[in-house]
Amino acid sequence: MDRKIHLSALWAAIVLLASCAAPRYIETSSPEESGLNLMKITDENSISVAGSPSVIGVSAANMLGRCSEESVGWWPGRCLDISPDGKELAYMSKVDNSWNVMIRKSGAQGAATQRTFRMVNDFSWGSDEKLYFADASNENLSQISSTDAHIGTIMRQLTNNNQDMNPVLSKDGKKLYFTRIDRNGPFVWSYDIESGALTSCCKGFNPWPTAEGEFLCVRNSSNTTSKSKTSTNSEIWLVNYEKGTETLIVSDKKRGFTNPTLSPDGQWILCQGNSKSTISKKNNLDIFAIRIDGTQFIQLTYHPADDCSPVWSEDGKYIYFISSRANKDNAFNIWRMKFNLENNQEYENCFPHHCSIRFFNVGRFLGQCTVWSIKQRTRISLRYQTGH
Repeated sequence: MDRKIHLSALWAAIVLLASCAAPRYIETSSPEESGLNLMKITDENSISVAGSPSVIGVSAANMLGRCSEESVGWWPGRCLDISPDGKELAYMSKVDNSWNVMIRKSGAQGAATQRTFRMVNDFSWGSDEKLYFADASNENLSQISSTDAHIGTIMRQLTNNNQDMNPVLSKDGKKLYFTRIDRNGPFVWSYDIESGALTSCCKGFNPWPTAEGEFLCVRNSSNTTSKSKTSTNSEIWLVNYEKGTETLIVSDKKRGFTNPTLSPDGQWILCQGNSKSTISKKNNLDIFAIRIDGTQFIQLTYHPADDCSPVWSEDGKYIYFISSRANKDNAFNIWRMKFNLENNQEYENCFPHHCSIRFFNVGRFLGQCTVWSIKQRTRISLRYQTGH
C-alpha cells in the first residue's frame, strides 16, 4: 500500500477542519497569560492568515505533529517568519483559492505584498533575503523553491519529484535544510546552495540550524504505556550529523512538540505543542520555551484557542505567533507577546524518588533522566550532551 502523505491534500483538509471548528473562548487572553503584553497584528475581517489547527480524534494519527495518548495531532508547517532585520513579517494568506506568502511591516499597521504565486505549504525567510518555500502546486508532490523577498517574481526550483517541506537556511547561508517524506517516514536533508548537492542527514522533520553541521529537529518516538499500548509523541532533538551525536531536548508523555526555533542569543528554544486548557478542558496548541541546556521548561500561552508558528523578534525580546484566539469564528491572526520569564509558570528541575537515567548517541541506548514538575507533575526528559 502506498504510505505517502499527500501534502497538499492534507493541508487542505486541515484548513477545512479549522474553518468548521466550533466557537470557543473569545477573550484576548486567559488568566495564566498576565504579563505577556499581547498585541494583535492582523485583522481577520480584512485579511486571511494561515495557521496550524489541532485535530482531535482518529484523524490525529495522520498528522506529523502528534500526541497519540491524548489523540491530538497537527500540521507542523511553518506559517510565519520575520525578516533578517526584524522590520517585516512574512505569513501565508489565501489568494485566488491558493495559499501564498505575503509580506508586511511588523507593526500593527501596514499593507501586505504578495511574494509567491503558487500553492505554498510552508516557508522560511533566509538570511540572504530569499523566501524558501514548499510548492505544492502538484497535488501529489511538493518541491522546495525560492524567490527574492522583495524584487521580481522569478522562482527557482531546488528539488523535484518528491514530497519536500520545512525549508530553512543555515546561518552562514551555505546549506538549506528541509524535510523529505518517503515510504519510511520523514527525514532531514540538506541542499548545498553553491553546488546543489543533496545529503540525507537523519530521521526527523522540522529542522532548525543551530551551528555548522548541527540542527534541531522533531522525531515521533513510540513508547509503551502502562496499558501495554504504543503511544507516539513528537519530541525535539538536537542532531550533529557531522560528529554523529544526537541529543534529546524535550519529551512528554502527555504532550508532543514541533516547530523548534532558536533565539537570537542561542540560549532558548521556542516550540509549539499540545496542552489541555483549564478553560475548555480540551487539548489545543500552545507555545513553550526551553533553554538549550535543558535547565528550564516554560509554557508561555494557555488560551484554549490554537497558538502556533512562533518566531523570535530580532532582539529576542518579543515573540510573534499565529493564533485563533479572540474571535468567534476561530480565524487565525498574527499576534505579538513579550518574552517575560517573571510572569510565566516555570517547570522546576527537581529529582523525585522515581528517576531513571537514559542518554542517547547515534544507534546506542545509554540512559534516560525522568524529571517531574513540582507544580504539574509532568514528565520532562531534559537535554544531555553525548559524545562519540
